[in-house]
Amino acid sequence: MMESRLKEQLKASALILDMGVAVPVRPFKYLTRKRSPMHVVMRTPGLGGLMRIANLYLSMGVSYAEIKDYDCEQNMRLMQQHGVTISRIVAYALVRGRLTGRCLNRLVAWWLRWRVHPLFLQEAMFQLLTMLNPQSFQTIINSVELINPMKPSLSPSESGS
Repeated sequence: MMESRLKEQLKASALILDMGVAVPVRPFKYLTRKRSPMHVVMRTPGLGGLMRIANLYLSMGVSYAEIKDYDCEQNMRLMQQHGVTISRIVAYALVRGRLTGRCLNRLVAWWLRWRVHPLFLQEAMFQLLTMLNPQSFQTIINSVELINPMKPSLSPSESGS
């Protein structure tokens, strides 16, 4: 119980601060001999990007609960059937602009398919779906409603307090 509450608070703080999730990318080995590992940061997209992501996610026909319980073979089958869609979802989170998201999405998705390990790509999509899950904020919204300073107090109006 306490661990799940801590996870929800961490997800909420990461989403509020928009720190993003780092996705490791294979470095180009032919440019230099020894190169440090690279990563790109996947941040929470705006409403337009969320609508594009939701459209792609719903076209996959797989639920969040199903993906969470997949084993290795089912993960490979998911990547085989929906690898292009998963890479496009992560690309929409990387390229968040209105026009750049439209123009560069397929190019960035292609680049991700060739430079990111498939399990990291799938985990990045899963983390994005976890961050976008509005159920985590229900606890925060309920607690803010309880301590709302703008809410009138229950003191009697005749006392003048």
